[in-house]
Amino acid sequence: MEENVLESTGRGRRVETNGGDAGKGAEWRNLVADVEDLVKKVANVDDAEIARIRGKVVDTLAKAKSVANDGAAAVRTKAGEASEATDHYVHENPWAAIGIAAAIGIVIGFVASRR
Repeated sequence: MEENVLESTGRGRRVETNGGDAGKGAEWRNLVADVEDLVKKVANVDDAEIARIRGKVVDTLAKAKSVANDGAAAVRTKAGEASEATDHYVHENPWAAIGIAAAIGIVIGFVASRR
C-alpha cells in the first residue's frame, strides 16, 4: 500500500494511505480535523462575512458528522443482523455450510494457483 506524508500540523504528522476503507476513514477524520482547525483559526476575525461563513461551515460540519455517525450505526446494525442470520443458518444446516465453505476454498485455491 502506497503512503503519502501530508503536511505537518500542530497535531503532528499525518500519513494518508491510498486505497481501502481504512484510508477513506482516515481521510474523513483528517478533513474534519482540518476544517475544525480552520474554524478555530478564523474565530477571532471580526469581519461579518467571515463570521457568517464560519457559522455556515460549523453547521454543515455538524450535519456531516451526524450523517456519518448515522451511516456507521446503520452499517453496524446490518452487519450484526447478517452475522446472526449466518450463525442461525450454520447451526440449522451444518453440512450445507461445510459444503459451501469447501466450494469457496476450492475456487480460491484454483484462482490462486493460476497466478
